[in-house]
Amino acid sequence: MQEAKVKVGVGNALLKLLSAWEPLKLSDPQQKEVLALFNKLALGHAVTPEVANEVWIDAQPGAITVGDQVRVKLDAYQGSTGSMHNGRRGKVVGIRYGDIIFKSNDDKEPILDGAHYSPHQLQKRVQ
Repeated sequence: MQEAKVKVGVGNALLKLLSAWEPLKLSDPQQKEVLALFNKLALGHAVTPEVANEVWIDAQPGAITVGDQVRVKLDAYQGSTGSMHNGRRGKVVGIRYGDIIFKSNDDKEPILDGAHYSPHQLQKRVQ
């Protein structure tokens, strides 16, 4: 790791991850899947299954109206904020000064009622 000029803190974290990784004995496809999911979850991104017949597009300012079904992008936020908000679904209940005001309807806790989002952090359901 010294040759790769990895910083000490990063190197120590990598060594701990590798020591936990080795005993797992995963196949190559399993390793790839675990790493992809771990990367998303470690950053606080949401991992949600796709629902058949649903089509989501990135929301555009001015193209969202009250009553639209929206979801927070799966990678809109990082860390604990991301864990609470990313992937949450709801209905637009208001638009104020460019902010989209959202009420969750995805049966997850905590209920987000009156949360404000930039349209750039949202996706709009079009089908």
